[in-house]
Amino acid sequence: METVTLSTKGQLVIPNSIRSALRLKAGNRLSVSIDEGNIVLTPEGIQAWRPLNPAGVKLSAAELSQPVDLSRANHRR
Repeated sequence: METVTLSTKGQLVIPNSIRSALRLKAGNRLSVSIDEGNIVLTPEGIQAWRPLNPAGVKLSAAELSQPVDLSRANHRR
């Protein structure tokens, strides 16, 4: 967990490791809310980090280790 310090103007700097993980850039907007006494910042309208398997497809280790058949894959040219 990272620690930040609130400035006299009420500003704080989001650490680079957090900005990088969420792909935040200057000008991105964040929603601010309170959840059970915690400040929550939520990125608005940007492509923040998402899991590589958003649909939650479950594959076994055996299925994951199978070679990919590129002859059947759709290629963009």
